[in-house]
Amino acid sequence: MDQEIPLQPHEIIFLKGKSGIVGVAKFAHQGHIFMGTPDNEEIVLFMEPEDIIAVSALNSTSKSKEGIKSLIFLLREIGTPLVVLPSDHPTSRRLPLVASCGEKVRLDCNITPGTHPEQDILCACDDLSGVEISAIKGGLEIKGPLKEFNIEKFPGEIS
Repeated sequence: MDQEIPLQPHEIIFLKGKSGIVGVAKFAHQGHIFMGTPDNEEIVLFMEPEDIIAVSALNSTSKSKEGIKSLIFLLREIGTPLVVLPSDHPTSRRLPLVASCGEKVRLDCNITPGTHPEQDILCACDDLSGVEISAIKGGLEIKGPLKEFNIEKFPGEIS
């Protein structure tokens, strides 16, 4: 089912699955995010205000939403870089949160968390797998099997 959902720069949407949750917010200003790759390269992701930051919590604990909000704040307001691990790195099994930034993000449960420099794919729980989130003016377009979501005020500054 395709749906357009209004989303303001001061809001965050939480897409809920049985075993995980994904939070999505607008980048909310023009800027960039640095990304370190397994090849010892640094890539600059140029971001527009309508672009999105999506953060996936690979579990569903009481602290998952706070972690998502914190990581979005670090990426959007502080300028924390994204780090991509090599595909066989043992730490990828321990990542509680992973992020993706850009115009569009596809959620997929069949990838290794934290190992994909392509910013259009993000590891997520099984029941959110297949959902595609695209930035549109003033909101998001969501395609796929989304059952439950809610929108909250984002507790960060807007540049």
